[in-house]
Amino acid sequence: MIDRDIAPKTYAEWEMLKNLTEKVVQLASSGDLQTLQLSNRYLPELPEELRRCKGMRHLTLEYTHTYTLPDWIKEFTKLEYLKFTSPIVSLPDDMFDDMSSLTFIHFAVFIPMKRLPSFTGLTNLKSLTLAVFLSLEELPALDSLHRLEKLLVTCVPSLDTLPDLAPVKNVKSLILTDRGTWCCNGFLGQCNLDHPMCEVHPLWGTPAATCLASNDPKATPETLELLAKYPENVCTDLILPGSLEGSPTQTTMDPCKGTLYRQCVDPSGVESMCYNARFMGIACDTNPFPIRMRRLQIARCIGEPCDPEYEAWLGCK
Repeated sequence: MIDRDIAPKTYAEWEMLKNLTEKVVQLASSGDLQTLQLSNRYLPELPEELRRCKGMRHLTLEYTHTYTLPDWIKEFTKLEYLKFTSPIVSLPDDMFDDMSSLTFIHFAVFIPMKRLPSFTGLTNLKSLTLAVFLSLEELPALDSLHRLEKLLVTCVPSLDTLPDLAPVKNVKSLILTDRGTWCCNGFLGQCNLDHPMCEVHPLWGTPAATCLASNDPKATPETLELLAKYPENVCTDLILPGSLEGSPTQTTMDPCKGTLYRQCVDPSGVESMCYNARFMGIACDTNPFPIRMRRLQIARCIGEPCDPEYEAWLGCK
């Protein structure tokens, strides 16, 4: 089952999402459902009928207003792909214990979550993304993730330490951006509380860091060695106010009239474009990177065809 709207056109569409609970119940009742992909649809909880689908392999829930998951989620032992973008509060402690088939995890906007379940069962995981966990205080041990190829952790500002990275020393991509107090609180060696990563976070407001105590965990030699291989991707790109799109509002969506790439006017006077950042509603966006991307697409004749009526300002002819 795939039902996605990756670019809601009006504020009403963004706020009043289509409720798909009954449809999911209907399709899951036979127990044959293997794929469930929902984007900008309303599914506040996974219906009990979904539990019958023991062959579930792909589960994506983006902006579905799902806040908790049932304990029986762990019974999806054939799951291969898992993507959630929702303010989930908690996950079952044993959720991953028997998920050895899982190769991809993308968790984002778990803003209130304080702890993650053990990763022990994720022996075949290849890609792990954790983004915008504002309350998470530690990462689980990575001891079972020997096949991991990509590790991305961003906007997790309360992390004082990292687990030992020796088990994932063969990753092909390592990205640890925005603030983690481990960057400067002595975890990597010397404590420097004047470092921007240890000050009050300029966007999230996370309190300033303190130096680790002498008996607190420090980075292992293997961890330091791996971090040194990715200097441009580690402890960089502190997220500043205005650099990350927030949730669309009626004020930011109305000027766009549901049209992607239309030029719009931001009160700050900054060049702005109507864009569906991270599959949210089409809203006036001051982020310069989507504008550059679209101009490059038009110049190179790649991506979706441009519309000169709305994109002449981007070079469309």
